[in-house]
Amino acid sequence: MKSVLITGTSSGIGEATAQYFLKRGWRVFATARQPEKLGAWSHTEQVIPVPLDVTKPESVRSAIGDALRIAGRLDVLVNNAGVGLAGPLEAIPVEEIERHFQTNFFGSIRMIQEILPVFRRQRQGVIVNVSSVAGRFGVPFLSAYCAGKFALEGLSESLYYELLPFNIRIKLIEPGGIKTSFTQRFSRHDDYQPNLDTVETRVNQASGPASTLPGPERVAEVIFKTSTDGTERLRYPVKTQGASILQRMLPERQWRSIISKSFGITRSKAEV
Repeated sequence: MKSVLITGTSSGIGEATAQYFLKRGWRVFATARQPEKLGAWSHTEQVIPVPLDVTKPESVRSAIGDALRIAGRLDVLVNNAGVGLAGPLEAIPVEEIERHFQTNFFGSIRMIQEILPVFRRQRQGVIVNVSSVAGRFGVPFLSAYCAGKFALEGLSESLYYELLPFNIRIKLIEPGGIKTSFTQRFSRHDDYQPNLDTVETRVNQASGPASTLPGPERVAEVIFKTSTDGTERLRYPVKTQGASILQRMLPERQWRSIISKSFGITRSKAEV
C-alpha cells in the first residue's frame, strides 16, 4: 500500500486531498495541529491522524518519524498547510508577515529538508507544493501572500533540477479561485479605501460558499494526478490556464492594465 503525508488536512484543499487519496486505496497520514478534530472521514484504518505544526522543527521531525515507523516508507509528501494574509502592505506589521512566511514558506522547507534523506535512500519520491495563481502574478492587497507563493515557486523550480539525479519529482499546484468556507481577513487602512473594500469583497465572494467556482475537490484531483503521473512536468494550473497564457503572451503594460481594471483600481491624477 502506498503512503502519502499531507499537511493541513483539517479543512479545504488538504481535507479534500486526504479523502481523494483514501478513496484510491492509499494509506494517508493526515496532519493537523489538532488531529483529534478531523472529520469522520479520518475514522478508518487507512488514515493515521498525526499532530503537526510546520513552524516547529521538532514537530516536523516527529510527524515524519511516526509515519516511517508505521509505514516503513513514504511515497508522496503534499505541502498544503498555509494561512492567508491580506491588506495594504504598510498596514501589516513585519512580525505578522514573518509569521505568515514561517507557515506558508519555511514550513514547506522544513518538511522538504526532513523528507529528502528518506526519498534519497528510496531513490524515489514525489513532493507536491501547493502554490497558487498568486505565485505567478501579483494581486492588489495580497502582496505578502503573493510574496510567499512567489518564493515557493522559485524554491520548487530550483529543486526540480537538484533532485533529478535522485529520481525525486517535485510538483507545483497552482489553483485559481476555489470555493471554500474560508473568508480572507484584510488589514485596514483608511487611505486605501474604497479600493480595499472592492478587492476584499471580490476575493471573498469568489472563494466563499456561494461561489460558482470549483470546490477543493478539483484541486485534490489534480494533486493526485501530479503524484502518480510519473512525468517530469513541474507546474499544474487548476482552472487558471487562461490567465497564465495571457500573462505570457501580452506585453507587461497591457497585462498590468487588465489586473488593474479587474479590481477597479486606477491611477489618480497628480496634484498640481
